[in-house]
Amino acid sequence: MKKSYALYALLLLASCTAPAGEEGNKTSGKKVYVINNGTWGDSNSDIAVYDLKGKSALAGQFSSVNGQVPGDLIQDALRLGECLYLSVNGSKLVWVTDESLKIIDSIIVKKDENKLSPRYLCTDGENVYVSYYEGFLGRLGADGQTSLCGVGPNPEGVAYLDGKVYVANSGGYLYPEYCNTVSVVDAASFSEIKRIEVNTNPAAVKVCGGKVFVSSFGNYSDIGPAVDCIEPGSGKVSRLPYQSPSAIATDGDEIYVLCGGYDEQYNPLPGRIYHYDPAKGDRGLWNGGVEIDKAYSISCAADMVWVGSSDYKNNGDIYCFDKYGDLYDKFDSQGINPILVIE
Repeated sequence: MKKSYALYALLLLASCTAPAGEEGNKTSGKKVYVINNGTWGDSNSDIAVYDLKGKSALAGQFSSVNGQVPGDLIQDALRLGECLYLSVNGSKLVWVTDESLKIIDSIIVKKDENKLSPRYLCTDGENVYVSYYEGFLGRLGADGQTSLCGVGPNPEGVAYLDGKVYVANSGGYLYPEYCNTVSVVDAASFSEIKRIEVNTNPAAVKVCGGKVFVSSFGNYSDIGPAVDCIEPGSGKVSRLPYQSPSAIATDGDEIYVLCGGYDEQYNPLPGRIYHYDPAKGDRGLWNGGVEIDKAYSISCAADMVWVGSSDYKNNGDIYCFDKYGDLYDKFDSQGINPILVIE
């Protein structure tokens, strides 16, 4: 960990900790951050700021504010209080910025003098948890201290619920076998207490309605992608009724499932959005089943649902739907591979 992070501990504690009972996602709702994760090895990731009222997007705001690019491939981002955390996988660091995207600090975590590769982020309202692809869950404490807990191979998505952190163990480097577990880490002791079996190659993890939802990619052969629901108390796992899911998001009330996949020639199929109520079950196609070409990602922010599209070569598009499923706007994401929209 960089020594400078400890020097900023009091600042981070004061400005980045959410008020009691909040999860750190409180904003005016007028602007959102569009995270373009770029292409691997090209260091062309950046962040656009989209004005909901004016329907306009300003490109490259991280670079503009700081005079440098974020690095090689922003993988995830979250807001905690007045700070943003950005995990930059290839560059092996987590940026901490203010709301203007001005850098406050960078956090580099090492194991045996080797820098670890951050993937996904979640928060309990005070601490930030980071999955590191080398097989660890990290905790970036509001006091400036960093801890590591061993989990399964090549972890991806993470989510916090009721004192536990759920970590998807993808086993991405174990091809063609992959992994099929979710590590459950007790936040108080910061130790892994069990692993729960889910579909092969789990990726995203979201919490909604007191349950944990995990999307997975399968093995790209005889095991297809899926979305599983974990009951935290019993550990029971059930499968949601969707074919070819590629990404999930939640607004806290429902899970939105982006489905598409590829045809036999590996051409991307148009994306469709389904929604699932943890209490009532499947609610069918959302937004009238509108098909989205080259659908790449899905997010919930500012009472909207956002779908990013990408051809992996050119700037992507963002489809912004209101809570009723009506298309509010479609705009240039101002970067390659729009992976996430946050408030």
